[in-house]
Amino acid sequence: MISKKNKRKRPDTIHPKKKYSDNPPDFVLLASLYPSFKDFVFYSRDGRPRIDWTNFNSTRELTRVLLLHDHGLNCNGDIVRGFDIGTGANGIYPLLGASLLGWTVVGSDVTAVALEWAERNVKSNQFC
Repeated sequence: MISKKNKRKRPDTIHPKKKYSDNPPDFVLLASLYPSFKDFVFYSRDGRPRIDWTNFNSTRELTRVLLLHDHGLNCNGDIVRGFDIGTGANGIYPLLGASLLGWTVVGSDVTAVALEWAERNVKSNQFC
């Protein structure tokens, strides 16, 4: 039996530093702009738009649409195998994914200098 002391409490909200913590994605807007997402949006009894978070296809399409809409990244099908949020100046996880597993990995960061150095590392390792 797991003791209550060792049980981790699931947070009630998204981390406050995450992009969507104060402004969650507008499913109605996204569905109107991206027809491929429209079929995954439904309305709950209280009238709010929802998606089925347990459905792989709906979460995959939401991810694809958010990457395109909010980040300008076009990730179709099985081309991209990973997305490293906060990749940092080394871009280590995209480099490891590409070199060890042959993946195509997208790295993102909010710091321009980190992206500049990560891009240098990618180019110096001949992945561009």
